[in-house]
Amino acid sequence: MSEAEKEILAGERKLAEMDFSGAISRFRKAIKLDPRAAPAYFGKAEAALGIPKVPVEEVIGDYRKAIELEPDNAFFKARLGAFCLEVGQWEMAEESYNEAARVDPENRYLYFSEFGLEFYYSWMAMNEDEISEADREPVVRKSLGYLIRSLDLDETTAKRLLG
Repeated sequence: MSEAEKEILAGERKLAEMDFSGAISRFRKAIKLDPRAAPAYFGKAEAALGIPKVPVEEVIGDYRKAIELEPDNAFFKARLGAFCLEVGQWEMAEESYNEAARVDPENRYLYFSEFGLEFYYSWMAMNEDEISEADREPVVRKSLGYLIRSLDLDETTAKRLLG
């Protein structure tokens, strides 16, 4: 096992213990030892979620670097999507979930359903004080569209079934 892999494992242990600062420190060390270690960038992004002062751009950058190094890792893409929903980056979230579905077609229903539900609830939570029906409708439409896709249905079939 390489030194970078040892640091990644140590970072993952720190993360499991909810020692976010300690985890980030270990993942940074792993990145210095092996700048091509995608799990180190991913772990650093995950650990940063527990430290509010880490800038959103840095977290996104770490997720993106992990994805750049492992472009077929659907889990990395879905986690980026989930983070983007938390911070209101709707388009990037949608793109990330669609990419996860593209590289992991067997589980696309999971990515589509998660995006559909989480997009709706995240958007509603961030806009709860100022929601009009006109504002809400496109959000519901997009969410429902993804939920329909998660069932491998098209809009016409869904309308017929809801009849």
